[in-house]
Amino acid sequence: SGYVLYYLMRLEPYSRLALALQGGRFDKADRLFRSVSSSWRSASEENLQDVRELIPEFFYLPEFLSNSNYFDFGSTQSGVLVHDVELPPWAKGDPRKFVMINRMALESDHVSRNLHKWIDLIFGY
Repeated sequence: SGYVLYYLMRLEPYSRLALALQGGRFDKADRLFRSVSSSWRSASEENLQDVRELIPEFFYLPEFLSNSNYFDFGSTQSGVLVHDVELPPWAKGDPRKFVMINRMALESDHVSRNLHKWIDLIFGY
């Protein structure tokens, strides 16, 4: 799906698939996954048609957040170069820390006690 490629475009073979989806070029830099906070704002506040959810890689694969293949994703209209994904301040720029904290949250008692609410929300009663 396009949403999975949106998140995984920095990793092969997903980068090749993203290129194929966009006719041989990466999408416009402004539409690429470049910031966790901007993607969160889009999906939770700004765009009711943005129905992305976190993929499993957010909980085990920090490599998807780094452009270790040095793909040229271009620059946004405001001149920001798209390279590694911008992480929240609490991750201190460390993809491994980001993934580790996400996994700790997912495996927490709070999530275990409330996961059924999310299942009901997504799949209905």
